[in-house]
Amino acid sequence: MEAFFHDPFAGRGVLERWFGDFSSSRFQPRIDVVDEGLVLRVTAELPGMDREDLKLSVEDGAIVLRGEKKQDVRDEENGCYRLERAHGSFMRTIPMPENADPDHTLAKFDNGVLTLTVPKSEPVQSASRAIDIG
Repeated sequence: MEAFFHDPFAGRGVLERWFGDFSSSRFQPRIDVVDEGLVLRVTAELPGMDREDLKLSVEDGAIVLRGEKKQDVRDEENGCYRLERAHGSFMRTIPMPENADPDHTLAKFDNGVLTLTVPKSEPVQSASRAIDIG
């Protein structure tokens, strides 16, 4: 462990076993799904991405977000010391509850944040009744 503090980049094998692979080539956007009563609000953090880098679809009642975060290396002439910012293709599938209507989702993309508003129908209240035992 002491060697880690002297050169934290040398012992990645140990860290990967503890925390998983955190290499720069794997980008997964962070997503929140919040039930706000009549709508579900889905928020995805997509820093450094443009609207053209994203594709949204509805598949089997779920919302599917696909995209590619491009690597931003501007000074290749001098080389790079360390690249830690994540990049690459990704796909996130967001399952919807039965009363959600993903076909009528509204999407807004602003400052690297994608916000989806998914309308919900009112839950169907089933009437309760007694069943006679014969």
